[in-house]
Amino acid sequence: MKLRLLLLLTFPLVLWMAVAGGLVRVGVPVPTSAGGIGWHGALMVGGFFGSLIALERAVALGKRWGWLAPVGAWLGALLLLAGRPEGMLLITAASLMLVAMSVSVWRRQAQNFTFYLAVAAGCWSIGNVLWLMARPLAEVLGWWMAFLVLTIAAERLELSRFAPRPPWAERAFDAVMLLWLAGLLSGAGLLTGLALLALAAWMVRFDVARHTVRGQGLPRFVAICLLSGYAWLALSALALMAGGGYQAGPGYDMALHGVVIGFVLSMVFGHALIILPAVSGLKARYRPQFYLPLLLLNIGLLIRFSGGWLARADWVALGASLNGVALLAFMLLMLNALREGRRRSRPGR
Repeated sequence: MKLRLLLLLTFPLVLWMAVAGGLVRVGVPVPTSAGGIGWHGALMVGGFFGSLIALERAVALGKRWGWLAPVGAWLGALLLLAGRPEGMLLITAASLMLVAMSVSVWRRQAQNFTFYLAVAAGCWSIGNVLWLMARPLAEVLGWWMAFLVLTIAAERLELSRFAPRPPWAERAFDAVMLLWLAGLLSGAGLLTGLALLALAAWMVRFDVARHTVRGQGLPRFVAICLLSGYAWLALSALALMAGGGYQAGPGYDMALHGVVIGFVLSMVFGHALIILPAVSGLKARYRPQFYLPLLLLNIGLLIRFSGGWLARADWVALGASLNGVALLAFMLLMLNALREGRRRSRPGR
């Protein structure tokens, strides 16, 4: 439990240093380390999201060896922050351990969603190996994005079983995955964009969020986070196709940050109040104020992408700054939610 809490307490630091590094890269002067600037993408994907996903998987697996994955990714992130490239090796090893964990879960529970969770972990490993080989960053990022998006999609595939869906829905999901794989292997941005667009449409059509958005409180907040994330995934797909695929430019920047910030961070905002108590044993209380960072996140992305298309560097910096403020606001609200949850769980309350 102490190790689990240590990881959870330091994950936000890794995330913020990575985000701060990204802010510096667009001209916003904020304090960070040289590693946070140079390893911005790797820290976001492997240091934070990879560690968090591996931690969740280790808790679910219940095997002591599974903790090698989140601890390895965490240590690798700390080394990168210190400017030590050896962190690349630790993060790559952590991704291979996540593959082993995911395959173990799939063998125990042979379902479509557990299979795709294992495939997602494999995408992270492939991206990390390409990273070690100093392959072009666009090639690496394609596999890293696949890891994040497919992990979320596989978990939504599991939950979609609890909503009415036709028999062909799962076959359609498989077809989208094959199209995506073809895009990754060929490096064709058009195929990848089509796959992401089809995936966004699939999740909007079959996700339980379409029903829970009519509810109240936390279920409604989670649903709004999910649906806004799907919208950003669709916009990212269109930007990838319109911007010439994996070519540097506003289209690629929009696709990349639309996925990582618009889609993935929206999922984190929506699920943090559910996942954090599950992996930490701490209680968290939902408040309507959680809509504020979600709103700032979306406004910031709209400003950033408008600035990218119009070649306005000041807009890009402003949008990125709002995204940073949204993240800080969310972290503060989470700390307050945990404090309130702990206070209410005391005897006599």
